[in-house]
Parts: sequence; C-alpha cells; structure tokens
Amino acid sequence: MSYARFLLPVALLATPAAAQEALSADGDAMPLAPEGAAATFATPARDAAGRYATPNRDLSAPEALWHLRVALNVAALGCRDADESATVASYNALLARGRDALATAQGGMAIVYRQRHGTAAQARQDDAMTRLYNFFAQPTGHAGFCTTAKAVLAETAMLEPAALGDYAITALPRLEAPFLAFFAAWDRYRDQLAGWQARHAAPVLATAAAVPVAPAEPTQAVTVVLTAAALEAIRAGDVPGVTLAPVTVPATPAAVQVASVR
Repeated sequence: MSYARFLLPVALLATPAAAQEALSADGDAMPLAPEGAAATFATPARDAAGRYATPNRDLSAPEALWHLRVALNVAALGCRDADESATVASYNALLARGRDALATAQGGMAIVYRQRHGTAAQARQDDAMTRLYNFFAQPTGHAGFCTTAKAVLAETAMLEPAALGDYAITALPRLEAPFLAFFAAWDRYRDQLAGWQARHAAPVLATAAAVPVAPAEPTQAVTVVLTAAALEAIRAGDVPGVTLAPVTVPATPAAVQVASVR
C-alpha cells in the first residue's frame, strides 16, 4: 500500500518580519517567538521520560524502517531546493534497491497493528501514517530536516538492503532532531514570555474582598489592602480616581485609607 496520498499540504507560517520588539520602561525586551510557527503553535506533550511524544517513539523494527521511508518520501516531495532533482533520484534509487526490505517492513508493520488493534488495525494504521507524514511535512525545522534527509539518502546508497533495518533505528532520531530543536526553542520562548508578562503586569490595586462595591459617597474614605506595587502607583498618580488620605499613608504596605474611589 502506498501512503503518499496522506501527505497533506502545510502552509509555511513565519513570524512577520515587521514584528516590533516591545520594550518596557526599564529596557526589558519582550521575548520574540522563533521564526516558523504561528502564535497558536503548540508543542507535543512530553512523555514520562521528558521526551516529546512524536509519532516516532517506541517503534518496532518494521515500523522504524517504514517510518524512515516515510520521512525520505516527504523529503523527496517537499525539499524544493537546488538539490531537488538529486534528492528525488536518490529516493527512487532507495525504493528500487531496498524493495524487498521495505516490503518486509510494511508487512511486519501490518502484523504489529493487527496485534495491537485487531479489526481496527487498518484504520489505526492509516491514521498513524497521516500523522507521520504531517509531522515530517511541518514547516518548523524544515530546512534542517531537508539537509539531514539528503545526508541520510546518500548514506543509504552505501548500504546493503539487509542493513537498512538497523540503519533506520539510528537515522530516524537524526531526521527528527530539527523538529525537536524547534519544539525546545518554542517552549523556552513561552516560558520567557510568561516571565516577561509577569514582570510587567499591571499592579493589583487591592484584594477584592476588601474593596466595597460602591462607596456611599464619591469621596468617602474606604479601607483596602494594597500591594507594594499598587501603593507606589497610587503615590505616583498613575491610578486615576484614587488618592491616599494624607494622614494615613504608611511606610510599608498595609491597610490604608483610600479616598475618592470612582
């Protein structure tokens, strides 16, 4: 069975070149997202060992070789560069030389799926192949993937077909590496962005339970509990409609009298 029909088009998404670097008043730059993904991009979940849960985890020997074939199929279809013709020719040569080994791997993989999923084996295998093609076709890590795929194709030309199975086990992690590197960079960016947002969040003025819903009169003084940042903001005049009663301004955050709450 050929799975080339499962290769879905994936549009290349990139951080706009005109993206502005946000700076706070103290010059703390907002982290910028790595190029190559939309703002809604999400990395795969990690497994118990801390590894990203990609389609290439914990494979049987037949699956490893077939997954290698899929990755190189994606390279032949999607690596559109100066070496495109050579990449396609190398992939076709692999199919010819490794025909028997690949057929054996495909049959072995079908057995594995039947053992795991019974009568749902074909549907589960089709779904897995769709996800696998899309994994290698994603734009994040595309350039690095194409570079690695060309090197892998060159190496397979030097192998006896019987050695392809063992080779696949070591080659697959290399083909995954550009994507995993992007996932790690994206996760670092999200952590850095969360830290930046926390550092520059608007100050919380008071605990909600301490603030009356509405004072009886616009200038009636009420008592609330302020944070240090909120106290400083009010003192600096940065909170319209809120002033501190002069006789009750403390040296440290505490319950203080606030007037003119509007």
